[in-house]
Amino acid sequence: MIAVSVPERLVGHLLAGHPWLYAESVPAIEDAETGDFVALLTPKRRLLGIALFDARSAIALRVLSTRADDRPGPGLWRRRIRDALKLRQEGLDLGRTNAYRLLHGEGDRMPGVVVDNYAGYLSLKLDTEAWLPHLDELCQALVDVVQPRGVYLKGVAGSRRKGARDPGPLAKARTLYGEAPPEPTPVLEHGMHLGVSLVYGQKTGFFLDQRENRALIRRYSRDRTVLNLFSYTGGFSIAAALGGATKVTSVDTAAAAIDGARDNFALNGVDPSGHEFAAEDAFAYLERCAGRDRTFDLVICDPPSFAPRKQAVTNALRAYTRLHRQALRRVTRGGLLAAASCSSHITMEMFLGTLREAASKCRRPLRLLECRHEPADHPSYLHFPEGRYLKFALMTAD
Repeated sequence: MIAVSVPERLVGHLLAGHPWLYAESVPAIEDAETGDFVALLTPKRRLLGIALFDARSAIALRVLSTRADDRPGPGLWRRRIRDALKLRQEGLDLGRTNAYRLLHGEGDRMPGVVVDNYAGYLSLKLDTEAWLPHLDELCQALVDVVQPRGVYLKGVAGSRRKGARDPGPLAKARTLYGEAPPEPTPVLEHGMHLGVSLVYGQKTGFFLDQRENRALIRRYSRDRTVLNLFSYTGGFSIAAALGGATKVTSVDTAAAAIDGARDNFALNGVDPSGHEFAAEDAFAYLERCAGRDRTFDLVICDPPSFAPRKQAVTNALRAYTRLHRQALRRVTRGGLLAAASCSSHITMEMFLGTLREAASKCRRPLRLLECRHEPADHPSYLHFPEGRYLKFALMTAD
């Protein structure tokens, strides 16, 4: 096994749980190929851990273990999956919820591997090509531990971006094991019915990290008019309707997502005709509402990441402030504003800062009722702030 010396300044970070080593921070690894296991050594040549190498990523090494007795391979993958499954069985109500994150990459000591369980169908997404040479073993480990109905590979994150390098046929989206997932796949979330497309849906099919926040919105929606911006297939919208909202308006640029939202309303026995759906840009919709002086008792803003890269943070903060300002102006006096960000480059304090600025410009003081991060099936190490990406705030608007 090829070895690399880790600079002394980074040894403590790795031992504390940070799972990444950037290419610029370690000596060049000349003879390794993407997918090779690399031994990590201290400057005194003591074994520090084992990592997975990616020759084409800025994150050159993803740490698999810092225990001397761990050996990378199917046995370790099975142990990691069993540990993760046990945590989900302890922390989630799997009687009323059968859609959850089984493996959350670095947080479950499987860096670069994301697996979501949708009613027995596993949706697998990789954050690095380094796992492709180990794909068969990884899939078999999932089958051995979980015994799923099927395993579907969504591909490698970022490979569909314009100009991205083709990772090759191994990364092609396909069923790796068992049954192909039905379209859509019916799941339960706190008793709420959802149809999820594992094949065509965003991420692994749905945004499971907002599950507990959707339950929160359900509790606060009774007798309220609700506007759900960036609604996708209507998760927050259905939660609000089931919570007793008088009318829910769902807005998303994708017409297919709006169609999916209508279908999800019907799945729950809620007549879509009693609610409003708009395949439209959220900012344009807010401007139209402003022109008609239309307001809502609860406005939900859950946009896609405005800062996918660190260089985009400044522009992202402006976009969040603009969105929050326009949304706040559509909230009735004494109403509620729910706002979220899914970018790890935006800290909670930055995010709350955009809400403070919006409140000041609107002269509408906001009172914070709930402030949340990722749910329990999305764990992260304390020494790995990059893993804490989700921000969610529920506020009353005076």
